[in-house]
Formats: sequence, C-alpha cells, structure tokens
Amino acid sequence: ITDTRDVIKNISGMTVTGTYSGGYLFLNSRGFNMNNWSNFRRNGMFIWNMGHHFNDNIAQVEVLKGPASVLYGDVAPGGIMNFVTKKPLNYNYKRFELKVGEYGLIRPTLDISGPVDEKGTLLYRLNATYEKSNSFVNEVTNEAVMLAPAFTWKIHPKLKWDVEATYKQDIRVANPGIVSPDGTFKGVKRLPVSTFLGEPSATYSFNDKSLFSTLNYFINSNWKIRNTTYYNYTTRAPQLFFLGAVNPEGETTRIQHYFNQWFKNQGTAFDVVGEVYTGKVKHQLLFGADYTRSADQYTDEVHGALDTTINIFNPKYGLSTLKADPLNWAEFEYLYKRAGFYVQDQISMFGEKLHALIGLRYNITSSGNHYFDPELEPEGNQIPVDKQFSPRFGLVYKPLAELSVYGSYTQSYEMNGSNWLDPTIAVAPTDASQVEVGVKTSLAEDRLGITVAAFQIDKKNIYGTFNSTTTPAFEYLAWGEEDGWGNYQGGHHRSKGIEMDLNGKLFEALSLNATYAFVDAEVIDDIAYEPGKQLEGNAKHSGSLWLNYAFQNKLKGLELGYGIFYKGKFYLSSANNPEELVAAYHSMDVSAGYTYKKFTARVNVTNLTNTIGYTGSYGVYEPLWVRRAVLSLAVKF
Repeated sequence: ITDTRDVIKNISGMTVTGTYSGGYLFLNSRGFNMNNWSNFRRNGMFIWNMGHHFNDNIAQVEVLKGPASVLYGDVAPGGIMNFVTKKPLNYNYKRFELKVGEYGLIRPTLDISGPVDEKGTLLYRLNATYEKSNSFVNEVTNEAVMLAPAFTWKIHPKLKWDVEATYKQDIRVANPGIVSPDGTFKGVKRLPVSTFLGEPSATYSFNDKSLFSTLNYFINSNWKIRNTTYYNYTTRAPQLFFLGAVNPEGETTRIQHYFNQWFKNQGTAFDVVGEVYTGKVKHQLLFGADYTRSADQYTDEVHGALDTTINIFNPKYGLSTLKADPLNWAEFEYLYKRAGFYVQDQISMFGEKLHALIGLRYNITSSGNHYFDPELEPEGNQIPVDKQFSPRFGLVYKPLAELSVYGSYTQSYEMNGSNWLDPTIAVAPTDASQVEVGVKTSLAEDRLGITVAAFQIDKKNIYGTFNSTTTPAFEYLAWGEEDGWGNYQGGHHRSKGIEMDLNGKLFEALSLNATYAFVDAEVIDDIAYEPGKQLEGNAKHSGSLWLNYAFQNKLKGLELGYGIFYKGKFYLSSANNPEELVAAYHSMDVSAGYTYKKFTARVNVTNLTNTIGYTGSYGVYEPLWVRRAVLSLAVKF
C-alpha cells in the first residue's frame, strides 16, 4: 500500500469518487461524501484533508463507521478515517525498501528503530520516503519527500512519553480531469485516458508539518490517563481548471482558479480510561475532554477564463497565459474552535452475554472570520457558537460465544468549514443521526469472521453544491455567474443500506477478505434537487474479494494474492442527469511475493485486465489507473 485509495479497497461501503486536481482524494462512506473539515484524524486528532495522507510512517488506518465515530465530536456518523503512526521499538530494527514500477515510479523508503541507551528507557524511530513518478496521463508527474522522526521516553514504569514529528512535501502537476465532447458519459469515451487538459506548469503543492506529544500514565492495572497535544501546519497552492462546454471542433474554455492557503491546527485531548465492578456487573469507563483551535487563510483568488481555448482532441500546451498569485492575503483568518466533554460506560452483565453502551458528548463549537486588525472588521461580524449534545446508545446480546446481535442509535453533527466561493459567509453545522443493527459471528473454529450490518443515516441542514447557467430561483449562499457553480444550505438527505464483511482464514494457508455493500442514498427534501434523486458519487452496489495463499512446506516464504474490486454505476451530480450516469467498474489485482531470511521480493500488478473506468465530480470525469506493475525489493538488517 502506498496510497489511501489502496487502503479502502477492502472496506465495505467506502469508495473513491474523485480527486481535487490529483492533489487529494474525495471519499464517500455509506453514501455521503466525507467532510474535509471534520472526518479525518491522525492519532485521533483533527487534520485537514488537503493532501495525500498515507505515508510510510503509518502503522494502520482505522475506518470507524456508526456509533464509534461520534467520540470524535463534530463529525457525521457515516465514517471517520484515523491514521495511526508507527511507534519506536525496543529492539534494533532496520528495513530498506525500493519500489520501482511502470510509468517511471521510483520509491525508496527507510525505517529504522531501536533503543538509544543501554537500559532501553529512550527509544527512537525514523521513517523516510522519497517518491517520483509519471502517470498514464500525459504530462502528469509527482514528486514527494517525507521524514517522520519519533521518540519514546519511559520516564517511569508507569509513565511513558511519545513525541512524533512529520514533514511532507508533495508537488504534482495539477490534473483537472477530462470533459465530455457532447456532455454525456458515453461521449467521454471518445477521448484517450491519457488525455491531459491542464497545463504542465500548473501544479498542486502540498506541505505538511506536525508535532505530536502523547503522555500515558498507568495508575494501576485497571486505570490509565492519556494526554495528546499536537500542532499541525499545512500549506497548499492548487491550480484548478473548470472546463466549460465544448464546440463541435473540440474547443473549450478553461478557467484558472489559483490561490495560496495555509492551515493551522493546535489542540489537546485528555482521557481517563478504566474499569470497575458493581457486584457482578463490569463497567468499562471513559471520561475525557478535548479542545482544538483551527484556522486557515486564503490569498485573493486568481479566477478567470484563460486567454486561449484548448482542443480536447489535440491539446497543445503553453499557449495560454497563467496569472501568478499576487499573494494578497486576506485581512482575516477563518477560525474554528472545537471543544468537547464526553463520558462513556460499557456495561457487561450475565457472564458477558449482555453488553450495554451509554455515551454522551457535549460539543461547543464556533466558526467565523477573525480579523487581524479590529479596525478592518465589518460591523456586525460575528463568530456564532453552537452547543449540542451527541448521545449514543448500544446493546449487544451474545446467545453463543461465537454469535453477537447488536443495535445502536447515534446523534451527531458536522462542521462545514468556510464557504469555498465566499469565505465571508458563515456555514452552519449539519445535523445527523444513525440507527444501526447487525450480527457478528464466526465459522471454521473461529478462523473466519462474518459481520452483517443494516443502517439508516439522516442528515439535515445540508451544505450542498449545484451548477446553474442562470441565476438560481432558490435561496443560495453563493453563486458564480462565470462558471455557474454555487452552494446552498438546507434540506434533508438519507442513506440506508446493508454492509457485509467476511475475513479470516479458510484454512492455514489461505486467507481472504470479502465485502459487499448496498447503499441507497437519496434526497428526501432539498431546495436544489428533487426528492428521490440519488446523491452524487454514491454507488448503490460495491464489493471486493481478496485471497492470499501462503505456502507452508517446501515453498514456505512464497505468497500469491488475487483480488477483484467492484463499484457500481453512479451519478455525477444529485440532479441525476441520465446522460451523466457513470458506468460500473471492476478491476483485478494480482501479487506474488517471496521472503527468504531477511530479504523480500514482491511484484504487484493492479488492474490486471486493463479495464477502463472513471470517477467524477463537479462536472468533470477522471479516468482510473490503467494496468501497472510494481516491483518491491526489501531487506532487514
């Protein structure tokens, strides 16, 4: 795995719906697009989704759906993605890996760890990565570097302190996707998937610096105190071209949308975790509080039509004049403050056969424009404060040791950030609730786990996007006459569906992971879209299967893998224009790896059958990766 889109291949109900110029991913979970301002975390702390988050310092990626996500506060229960970093090891560890692959990929990585002193009270770890690659799309390249040092200090047998830092610089040629010659999905297939309609000199630049501190104090075998404090600074400079209508000769006008932006996050979380008994009833208790201050600032946008058109059938580059950002920074920062107090009790009764979960979080959030010079602040400018309770309840019944039946109810809400068309307009939070029931069991002597979940999520006061060539007849927040894009707030959307997961070992040598999701996500009431329409980007059907065979005897060390991944058809927008219905897509991956002592070699081929597929959003289509082979050579020393 080198990218978040590889992480989610085997996660039910989650799909990629597109990218922002290739700079970061748009993800959909349980029918709703994940919120860039709320639904992404690193070690439990908020991070902006403005770049590619998966790095070689990531130990695991947690995707929390349903009631578990609510502990994180101002989020929708559809899904949270939490990136957990690698920690220092108490033994000497050194691993070097080199990946080389088609389209010019070269990706060396280094992971070293161990004790600093003889007693092992101070540990270190360093992950470093360099990546450079071309793409199947003409002119598109990327280059990235990542450094992540980490230290663990065992101050006392009961007190441990982890300090981690991350630096990442990622520069990519901005890829705006392709536009259909006749405005239909069928027409987009007339263009080769290698078609590039941007400018090679226009890049998406992402820079991320962070520092995390985590203290763990073990009061006794039953109780623990944990504190995490962090600082994160992110910058980006995107280039984005919205493509307009195409004339019969293939000429179209592009719009330059360019600005610089920084983001700052600083926050802390304090948890007390433990367990007590009242008679024969066990209580697993959690008490906590967290606070985050986030802010971002834009430069004035360079926004307007380029001075020459481009022919989508025969694109030529360097003929249009790109304007430079004058770096006129806004007189204000958009400020977010998030505070929460939470308590949770997981109760176990009747010999662990019945479990009840009761949780409550109290949120205090605010967002609005904070002016650096009070004299420049407009009269009446306010930063509204929202205070809400987010309850959650759950019940698990285990009639058999290998069978659990559960149900849960969750309330939550999500902050929506600043208005991307007009940052001076405040956007109110979106309310959400979820009901979920399910069954978990195991087969084959507990080697194979099965989960079936049914859910319904309701979201109200939606912050949505629309496109209109004429002034909208409904009340909107902001609308751009030149390109027709606008946004609004209001309405009610609902997602309901079933997820099935199967994972484990069929027998000692063969393991599998299989998923299927049916998600019906529709408009219930809305000012911009008709009731009954499917939500943009949502595929009603999706699924995956991955098999891995590890030889046990004479060929021990050899592994073979095969996977198939499917995403059903979906609409480019919630208007459900039948001509913009993107076709279903499936792909196959294969892998072969061999480990001998300290050496490992592996070949991965993605999209083995070279199937052509597309994602899409905001009126633009993006071809998915064609077949690609990658060779990995690794050594531990």
